[in-house]
Amino acid sequence: MRRDTESRREIVRWLWHVVRLPIVTLLVILEPVVALVCGALALLGVLTTIFFKLIAAPHFPTWTMVTISIGFGLALVLYEGAIVVLSD
Repeated sequence: MRRDTESRREIVRWLWHVVRLPIVTLLVILEPVVALVCGALALLGVLTTIFFKLIAAPHFPTWTMVTISIGFGLALVLYEGAIVVLSD
C-alpha cells in the first residue's frame, strides 16, 4: 500500500511538471511585453492624473484614475509572482 502511494505521488509530480513547464515558458517569454505595457499604463495614468489635478479639470475622476494605475502596478507584481511560483 505504501509503495502504491509513493508511485501515485511520483505520477502527480511528473504531471505537474508537464503542465507547469509550458505555462512558465510562455509567461517568461511574454514578461518583457507585459512589464512594458503595465508599467507604461501605470505611469501614464499617474502622470495624467497629476496633470488634470494641477489644471483643476472639472469632473475628472481622480481617484478612479489613481486606482486603475495602482491596479496596473499590482497586475505586474502578480504576474512576476506567478512566474516565481510556477518556476519553483
